[in-house]
Amino acid sequence: MSLIELKNVTAGYGKAPVLRDISLTIEEGESVMIGGPNGAGKTTLLRVIASLLPYSGEITLAGDDASSLRRRDIASLIALMPQTQDMYFSYTVGQAVMLGRYVRMRRGLAGPSAEDKEITDRVMNDCGVYELKDRLLSELSGGQLQRALLARTFAQQTPVVLLDEPGNNLDVRYRAELTDYMAKWLEGTSEYNGKQIRNTLAGVFHDLGEAAGICRRGVFVKDGQIVSDMALKDAFNSKVLNEVYDFDVISYKRAESAYWNS
Repeated sequence: MSLIELKNVTAGYGKAPVLRDISLTIEEGESVMIGGPNGAGKTTLLRVIASLLPYSGEITLAGDDASSLRRRDIASLIALMPQTQDMYFSYTVGQAVMLGRYVRMRRGLAGPSAEDKEITDRVMNDCGVYELKDRLLSELSGGQLQRALLARTFAQQTPVVLLDEPGNNLDVRYRAELTDYMAKWLEGTSEYNGKQIRNTLAGVFHDLGEAAGICRRGVFVKDGQIVSDMALKDAFNSKVLNEVYDFDVISYKRAESAYWNS
């Protein structure tokens, strides 16, 4: 099942297009790295998929025209963890993660259910922030804040998760734990419109090793267009990376590997 389909999509900010004539399909259960140099349009692509930017062209989400869906419907299908966040810093970690449950809450003004509380506790534990649940976001380090935002994203329990540089600010231990957590999450399903859908991930990664531990497909963006779309393992053994980044990536990574193997 094609969960996400873009046809000839152009989008940007104001009158300046960042993405031009993008066509992309992401199937149910896929794990996709979105790569490319700074300013290529990677974050814009995630925001367009999540229907957070105006666009021309066609976007279909789980078989429905995205322009016909309510914001709540899209939030039940897709959770986006942005590179930056605009959350008020008066929230505690626990309150911030609970915000991820809003679209799933069935009791309205009655507040979170026991299930909502159980899920937020579990994802906070999985993301390593349970012990910080009573701390204000403004008191956190960059890495702690990143893990809190990841917990909020997974608390939403959507079948599609979009991550913008999820390893940003994380130390090597938490990057490894994040990789394991997302790989395990990809083995499961989530509910949308009464159906169980295989979990699907697309993320912007600058750390190619981190991406390789999670993703099986690489979509590379340069100058606002998709310039390569292939199995990630094939991209790592071709000239694609060098052409995308205008840099000898393969030689650099081989030298780095030789250092760790010495």
